[in-house]
Amino acid sequence: MTGNADNKQELYLVFGATGLLGHFIVEQLLERGKKVRVFVRKAIHDDRVEQVVGDITNWDDVRRAVEGVDVVFQAVSIIDWNPSKPDLLYDVNVKGNHNVVEACVAAGVKKLIYTSSIDVVFDGRDLHYADESLPYPTKHLDHYSISKTIAEKEVIAANGRGGLLTCALRAAGIYGPGDRVRLPTVIDALRKGKPPRLGSGTSIFSHVYVENVAHAHILAADKLEQGSPVAGQCYFITDHDATNFFDFVYDDICSALGYDVSHRGVPYRFAKLVATVAEWWVKLRKGDKAPLLTHYTVAATCRDFSFTHAKATRDFGYQPIVSREEAVRRTIDSLRECGLAKCDE
Repeated sequence: MTGNADNKQELYLVFGATGLLGHFIVEQLLERGKKVRVFVRKAIHDDRVEQVVGDITNWDDVRRAVEGVDVVFQAVSIIDWNPSKPDLLYDVNVKGNHNVVEACVAAGVKKLIYTSSIDVVFDGRDLHYADESLPYPTKHLDHYSISKTIAEKEVIAANGRGGLLTCALRAAGIYGPGDRVRLPTVIDALRKGKPPRLGSGTSIFSHVYVENVAHAHILAADKLEQGSPVAGQCYFITDHDATNFFDFVYDDICSALGYDVSHRGVPYRFAKLVATVAEWWVKLRKGDKAPLLTHYTVAATCRDFSFTHAKATRDFGYQPIVSREEAVRRTIDSLRECGLAKCDE
């Protein structure tokens, strides 16, 4: 009983609490009776949590947020594949993350769990159920991947500084209720036309449902102790078997929302050529919006891009808590509620 009481006294801080993943980390912590503080850019209406309003790029805001905290989840990230405007990515994903790391060390935080990405190891070549023995590539395909790699390396290097223990969870392509980036982008493209599938249709991609990723974060925090195998480590987080990107997004989700999806395929080499032209055009015009096709999006959907979470299972007992069928159903229901079904156009 004493151990449980001590756990309830610990204070958990979630950076990015209003984002897709951060929201579910908060909900799962509260379900477990934890005391939670959130770091948000705008005040929220939720009396279940403490909140600090601030900007992750502001040192004073971050330092104030971590004061008295035991465990930090760092889930703030800008996701953008625009090749012409890397500055915001680096300000938030690199400099903002640096503020979190340094503030945790200065404040005597015990644990820092960082939300990384499978993109940190991707250079466009096939990865078939890859594991953590894979090294960082010498060259990435976009600024986002570079920024996440820099941040992940800093988090892992901080393990042991001032008593801080760290680990990084490399999430696969996250989907689920609250997604404002991945599936809405595909649906927007479907509303404007009937974009084709890319590649031969044989490549596979690792998606992961958001509640499963959140569960992995909390399990990692539980096991992140002095001398545990989790300290200073990186982990791929997936859930169910990888499938072809378009089979999953088009057939399993968008078709269920009423969209007429294309079954026409565009060869990889042609798509890569189009991406080259599109990226060049955006860089020339310094556009605010990333092109639909980039070297990253083409490679990620035309090459095998799949991973295993066996290390996470071994070191902190991770197994998905939501089945693939239930995850897809909840995602479709959420997209309908957000007005993203075909009948809502």
